[in-house]
Amino acid sequence: MATGKRMYYILARNLLISYRLHNPQAFPFAIICDRKNKYTEDFDDVVIMDSPMFSFNDKLRLADLTPYDETIFIDADCLILKSLDGLWDIVDKSPDFGIYGAVYDAESEKGQIELKRSGSLREKMRFFCTCQGGMRFVRKSPKLTGFTDLCLYIYDHYDEFQMPGHPKPSDDMIFPLACSVFNFPPSEDWSNIFCWFPESEIIDLDVVKGKTKYIWKVINREQGPDCYFIHFSSIATKEWLYKRESYRLLCHVKGKRPSGVILGIMYAYCRMVRLYHIALYRTKMVVLKCLSILGFKKY
Repeated sequence: MATGKRMYYILARNLLISYRLHNPQAFPFAIICDRKNKYTEDFDDVVIMDSPMFSFNDKLRLADLTPYDETIFIDADCLILKSLDGLWDIVDKSPDFGIYGAVYDAESEKGQIELKRSGSLREKMRFFCTCQGGMRFVRKSPKLTGFTDLCLYIYDHYDEFQMPGHPKPSDDMIFPLACSVFNFPPSEDWSNIFCWFPESEIIDLDVVKGKTKYIWKVINREQGPDCYFIHFSSIATKEWLYKRESYRLLCHVKGKRPSGVILGIMYAYCRMVRLYHIALYRTKMVVLKCLSILGFKKY
């Protein structure tokens, strides 16, 4: 899915290239977007959404927008590392809308949404779970009737649910709540499917060769060979590792060798941008601290 900024179309194009590289006998690959352009030309199907909101909540309409009877949805800020054939075995066990994470019973406080914070939906909750974006699954069926409407309702009434640590709505919070009401529990933990870059220490990565090794910092466990793809996050696609791997991908499909000079320039640029953002963040923290000391309670 890509709407709005050109950057998201470039990410989607890079995802498509990595998919076709590792899936030569590939299933059709569609893009859901707000317009056609040169980055959408190579997709098998292009779905133009009406009235896009140019934010994460365009994903809330996924169940209604997908052109296929069964769809594995992968975020545009991902790169594929190997054949996705094995994913179909995983999604076969999924309900008609698949999210991926760990499941807890309705009385647990381990999930992202606690029973006491589930507002008007409290009596309809079936379970709680942790969930990470990156991948969703849709199987078109009558069971999905009303699912998108519920997701949009949760978005419009998000303050009612008081998500701890998540004051602003996101699909990672809205989908688990809607899935709990519809009794669509996760069928697999996401950590067994893909690498979430912000929580990982990358030891080795070569998207073209399909090689990866990383430590998932949450449990300090080394993983890699069974990873289907790496989910960078939109912010991390501006960093050196994503820039390097996407450049290598483009060179590979064009039959060219990556230029050491270009890689060096890209590294220097990414390093400067990172240092700039670090300095900006630290300056902001100092200013807010000073305002707090001076008695500005708002800060």
